[in-house]
Amino acid sequence: MTTKICPYCKETIYSNALVCRYCKRDLPEYADERVKVQTSSNWIPALLTSAFIVTGTALVVYEFLKERRNWQDRE
Repeated sequence: MTTKICPYCKETIYSNALVCRYCKRDLPEYADERVKVQTSSNWIPALLTSAFIVTGTALVVYEFLKERRNWQDRE
């Protein structure tokens, strides 16, 4: 979802909004030309979280297999 900055209160709002949800003011039609449009980048936190989970799981499995090898050597 693309967003823009409200020209009155400077909060981030949806680019297709007619009224600012924070200051409740009607947005002028020409504001789209003056306001910088931002795109959502929610994939970066999701990618980092996935990488953290995969790395953590790999470390746990590695340590488990290493300990299992130690158990087998004792027998």
